Amino acid sequence: MTQAELVFGSVVDQRMWENDGEGAIPLAYAIALPGRALPVVVTRYWKAPQGFVTESFDFVAPSGKIAYSSENTVRRMPGQMDLTQVQDVVEDAMFDELGIYAASFKINGETQGQVEFQLLLQAPSGLSADIEEAVKKSDVLWVGEEANGRDRAVPVWFVYDKGRIYLLHSDQRDSGEQQIPGLPNAAELVVVTRWKYRDTRANRFHAAVRVIDPASPEFDPIAGILADRRRDRHGPPQEAIKKWKSTCVIAELTPNVG
Repeated sequence: MTQAELVFGSVVDQRMWENDGEGAIPLAYAIALPGRALPVVVTRYWKAPQGFVTESFDFVAPSGKIAYSSENTVRRMPGQMDLTQVQDVVEDAMFDELGIYAASFKINGETQGQVEFQLLLQAPSGLSADIEEAVKKSDVLWVGEEANGRDRAVPVWFVYDKGRIYLLHSDQRDSGEQQIPGLPNAAELVVVTRWKYRDTRANRFHAAVRVIDPASPEFDPIAGILADRRRDRHGPPQEAIKKWKSTCVIAELTPNVG
């Protein structure tokens, strides 16, 4: 079979693509590392012999490791007299390196062309008004990990401060503290808000995780804020903080929203 030809390819932040289309600078953004990139548009134009092929692409990190692989998709190519445009919006690509990536485009498992794009870190922009309202009006959030397309989340109490969510997690079952699926090792968690007095889902988003362990100088100040919020706390805040330092970590969640 004659090789397919990649005539054009690009990986572009979805917001930039909507503004500039094919002329957009090949950039992608993440809120935190390791973390999920904000949605990117992956576009390619193929010139290939007529027939059915299996098409896919990889994102290759600056270190050379494969950071993301798309599913293999069967596509019909109309023939080399025509261009076949393929476009995907990728929302689940996880990255842990900044820098120049290569998008490697494949036909039937063979790389037929590559383009480069740069991954940059974007400062968190804060929650949208409706999500922030839902968070502020909630006594609990449902937080956990996404696995095999399903959420494994539990209701947790939390503190929301300056666009970030703070919560306690303990690995000790007898500690009496909440245990959150995925912690302490997850790079991201899924967060679901529910309106107070209603069981309907309000919003769902992913959040990058930064674990603050008891040895960190950040632990006590944030634990103090959590202690003030703890409604069923018994005794002074210092007692709760002392207990948490021996049984818990604090997870700082940065919502992955553009």
